[in-house]
Amino acid sequence: MAREEAEALRARAAPIAERAGLDLVDVSVKGGGKQRLVRVIVDRRGGVDLQSCQRVSEELSRELDRADDDPFASSYHLEVTSPGTDRALVDPEAFARVIGREVLVQRAREGEPTEQLTGVVRAAHDDAVELEVEGSTVHVPYGELVKATQTLPW
Repeated sequence: MAREEAEALRARAAPIAERAGLDLVDVSVKGGGKQRLVRVIVDRRGGVDLQSCQRVSEELSRELDRADDDPFASSYHLEVTSPGTDRALVDPEAFARVIGREVLVQRAREGEPTEQLTGVVRAAHDDAVELEVEGSTVHVPYGELVKATQTLPW
């Protein structure tokens, strides 16, 4: 049931996020009854501010409240948020949103031990992410990624 609700939510949230200039990253529905948590994760290149999250939340809430086919017939808590720094970066879109930010990348190349790199994302190509690591440019193909996340700014 949660999967069907999440898909219905995605269909409603995507155009709202787009109008706000945001990418819809993920939607989820957890729990049940009055404890149901409806989470919408949005992002954009350069990051998301609180006002953008609030705008999407208010518009989506109004849309759900007036919909004849509201997927959430019972009460729920709506949360619109940006991805945390611990959210995995896995594809060109995710890396494009963090261009200019520092990331921690673990990569595995055939026949070599896993390597850990810390660098600033300079570009997100179709086949690889381009990092600046200690003054050098490093291309990491997405197929070599074991794990990649943003680093904390402090």
